[in-house]
Parts: sequence; C-alpha cells; structure tokens
Amino acid sequence: MKKPVRNLLRTLAAVLLAAVAACGLVVIRYTQMRRKQIILASAETREAWLNLRGWRVGEPSISAAQMPAAFTTQAGQNWLTIQHQQGLAPEAFAGQPFTRYTYPLTDGTARFAELWLCGDVLAGAQIYDAETQIMRPVR
Repeated sequence: MKKPVRNLLRTLAAVLLAAVAACGLVVIRYTQMRRKQIILASAETREAWLNLRGWRVGEPSISAAQMPAAFTTQAGQNWLTIQHQQGLAPEAFAGQPFTRYTYPLTDGTARFAELWLCGDVLAGAQIYDAETQIMRPVR
C-alpha cells in the first residue's frame, strides 16, 4: 500500500476512534445529569415534593427496610423501570437500609404514595392503587 493512502487510513481511524470516545462520554455525562440526587431531608420537603407532582397526602406511616441487593424478578424489573422513568437509580443503593414513607392520598381512593429514602436521598417513589394493585410513577 502506498504511504499517502496508509497515512490517510490511519488518520481516518484515529478520527473515528475519537468520535466514538466523544459519543461515549456524552452518553455517560447525560446519564449522570439525568440521575441527580433528590434530597428530601424533612417531612415538609417530602410532602412538598409530592404536592409539586399533583398529589395531596395525609400523614405518613414510616417503616424501615433493606433495599434488594439485585432486582432479578419480573416484579423487581418492573419496579426498577418505574424508578428509571423518574430519573431515580435505586440500584446505587443495593443492599442498603432505607426508610419507607407511605402517604395515604386524600382523594378518597385506596391509593397511596411511597417514598423510599436512603438517608435523605430519594431512592424510589411510586403511587400504588390497593384496589387494582397497579403501581405507577409519581411524576
């Protein structure tokens, strides 16, 4: 192969590798930005966070639990999908203790809102309908 052609191919390969690396960095950065931590350190901020999403709630019941180490079941994968739709990443808290805040909705239905917090960081959030047993995102 002639030297000018070989140099051109090397240059094109280097440009292609740089473009792929740049695209990878953009995707990683976008994912990190999308999954910023939501801090809900007080009862007022937790209720306000739900109110801002259109939910009016009563007094919560509070319980402690452990985040699953992995989300391998179909139900776990469905729950994880709901969390990712909201920009949350509960797998970052795998195996850690969390506090569950369960708020009855004041709309007269059998629905309630749940917030899962690891420390003050929101790890999971959902609306659950006890009659239909359907879970959906808070947002």
